[in-house]
Amino acid sequence: MRKVAVMMEKPTFNADQIVSSSVASKHFGEIRRKAKTMPQFITDNGTVDAVVLDYDYYEKLYMRLTELEENEETRILKARVDRLEANPAAAVSWKTIRRSNKNEQSTF
Repeated sequence: MRKVAVMMEKPTFNADQIVSSSVASKHFGEIRRKAKTMPQFITDNGTVDAVVLDYDYYEKLYMRLTELEENEETRILKARVDRLEANPAAAVSWKTIRRSNKNEQSTF
């Protein structure tokens, strides 16, 4: 089975969400207030450098990312177990792996 890479698009935003770093430093309270309803993108020399998010939104993003990472790890482990169950002869002992790693490290 071939793994297919999925390309994610960069986030989009409107002009109301873009703030220069100099303006953000002078009006941080206003930036925080706006971030409660939509992320605020702080620019430095015209390039987005930071994002101010509502904490509840950040927490949801973090929880979802953690969930997706755990699901991906589970999927990878399941695929490895399935491969080994289908071909037990392909299994390699931990001692063999450790020995090969020690040999590779000694060459540096």
